[in-house]
Amino acid sequence: MSKRKWLATAAAGLLVVWTAPAFAQDAAAPATPTAGSEGVTVFEAAFFADAQPQTAMDMVQRVPGFSFDDGDNVRGLGGAAGNVLIDGRRPASKSEPLEETVRRIPANQVQRVELIRGGAPGIDMQGQPVVVNIVRVPGAGSNTLLAVASGWYQDGRTTPAIRFEGGRPLSGDRRFEWSILGYNFVDDGAGEGPRTRHDGSGALIRDGYSDETAGGRGLTVSSVWQQPLLGGRLNLNTRLQTETYEFALEDAVFSPTPGGLIVEDEFSNNNGEFGLNWQRPFGEQFRLELVGLQRLRGTDFVTEFSDGTNTGQFTEDGTSGESIGRATLRYTRTPTWSFEAGGEIAFNFLESATTYTENGTPVTLPFSDVRVEELRGELFGVSTWRPNSRWGLELGFRAETSTITQSGDASVERSFFYPKPRALLTWSPNEQNQFRFRIEREVGQLDFGDFVSSAAFSTGVITSGNSDLEPDKTWIFEAAWERRFWDDGTLVVTVTHGEITDASDRVPIFTPTDVFDAPGNIGDGTGQELSVDLTVPLGRLGVTGGRLRTQLEWSRSEVTDPTTGEVRRVSGQQPFEGQVNFTQDLPRWNLQWGANAFLGFEETYFRFDTVETIELETWYNMFAEWRARPNLSVRLELQNLAGRNFIRTRDVYAGPRDTSPLLFTETRDLNFDPLIYMRIRRTW
Repeated sequence: MSKRKWLATAAAGLLVVWTAPAFAQDAAAPATPTAGSEGVTVFEAAFFADAQPQTAMDMVQRVPGFSFDDGDNVRGLGGAAGNVLIDGRRPASKSEPLEETVRRIPANQVQRVELIRGGAPGIDMQGQPVVVNIVRVPGAGSNTLLAVASGWYQDGRTTPAIRFEGGRPLSGDRRFEWSILGYNFVDDGAGEGPRTRHDGSGALIRDGYSDETAGGRGLTVSSVWQQPLLGGRLNLNTRLQTETYEFALEDAVFSPTPGGLIVEDEFSNNNGEFGLNWQRPFGEQFRLELVGLQRLRGTDFVTEFSDGTNTGQFTEDGTSGESIGRATLRYTRTPTWSFEAGGEIAFNFLESATTYTENGTPVTLPFSDVRVEELRGELFGVSTWRPNSRWGLELGFRAETSTITQSGDASVERSFFYPKPRALLTWSPNEQNQFRFRIEREVGQLDFGDFVSSAAFSTGVITSGNSDLEPDKTWIFEAAWERRFWDDGTLVVTVTHGEITDASDRVPIFTPTDVFDAPGNIGDGTGQELSVDLTVPLGRLGVTGGRLRTQLEWSRSEVTDPTTGEVRRVSGQQPFEGQVNFTQDLPRWNLQWGANAFLGFEETYFRFDTVETIELETWYNMFAEWRARPNLSVRLELQNLAGRNFIRTRDVYAGPRDTSPLLFTETRDLNFDPLIYMRIRRTW
């Protein structure tokens, strides 16, 4: 189905929402949610019964009007949290994706799911306007899971995986949980197809064919220990992961001169994490939370190329780590007003050494031997007030200070101070409608990898590090309207405007002998987003147990290109992205089936001598999951039904784009074939 037809479908859904009577009830609907405290909607376990959920994640994905956010992999904890709490607390882990943590909770151990919109007294909203809190059954018993799965690909590759996990209650209100996952994976961004070059006049100057294969294997072991301690509750978690990724490119050239290019990459990653979370109430009004985290990571990357005449090799050996301590004191003055305050301190480092050779001769890259350290501190305070069911106000302020020190090829030390105020106003004129208004100053997080040079022989791009990077700063102005209908139908429309300072993009780095592309700051800019999240229960339309969800987002921005001086969008921003999901629950046959469309996108990167555009076509899939027994399920998926293409186009200039002619336009159109995936899951 074309994108235009998808948009037409979404528009029809919006019309249904707008014209739906707010008071109508569906006699066939499952148990409806109940209202908890101000700002909290409670979904008891019975609400999800027809969907036969197996994990807490299955339940979270069915919460009307909620979009799961895994959080950001940034330094520190304050800006990294997702939008799901477990028993009112954030998981004491950053390495483990939040989705994996939530999936490890069996559905039969979930008492209820709470949807908190616009803040609620005593709730850690983690900087999110909407969060979900999973409340587990007190004193949950033992659980064990064994799952085996694999994907089958048309080129003969398979991706077997096995997961073994569980939890056991122990004496003294202690509990131990574990998870072991061994897996293989295939990178669906690699494929095969034509690779052509045309000169500035459009004449074909190179005709070839690329064949890429990529994937790897990994092993993850994690554990969680819970016990009472000093009048509170302590959670300890550990996680160890090792992963290897391999990439191979065979590029055949047919004309003007027959030849070829071979590129081989190997990347290994080993990381470990230890975290703790301790909470203790002091009376009925105070609660103290302490969080500690230690992470270490080692990486090794080697890439080599040969075209029959020339050879090259790039290597990178890196070690990084993060140490975090965070304390939060929450004071619930009344059921309608609460305050929390605290602080966080973090130390981060990255040590990286790179080498680059062409035809056996070393080539000097800027910032090839670097150690970066950051000492960062943050103080924060948040007040939440909900005087009645209609109004809610959250006021917060964070103040961050950091010192970044770089040594090695360059010795630089810089200090920053950023105030980050926030205000969130919620107005609910009735039970069906809610409006949220947010003003906040957000400060971006620096990626230490941007301080180090890198190379990608498959695309011919050499990137320099940049020691002058600063975080981008943005004033966010956001308005959201949420409309509830047909018991569990929702429409959420969000409009956002941002005023950007020190926008992060691409800049040229000059050396005595060459010019390199690098990440950098390019001045001020603006950005806007419009998102639509629509969930339509289809029972009223004759599809019993059916549910259609559409998530669409449009983005635009304006910054000044540092090379040409022209106004353009921010590099890497996608003008449009979205997905459409259909599911139908058939409890009579213990079956759920559905189809998904992950809509394609396009993004463009503006380097000083290159404009690169990446286009990813829509990924379609269908699935069916059968509960053969309450503790045994089989899931079958037909993935990538249309055979998605990955198209990379590069306009390469002879020098800076503002003064140099276009050398060539290279297009690589790679196709990835459909595949079959199957999983068998058994619980005890």
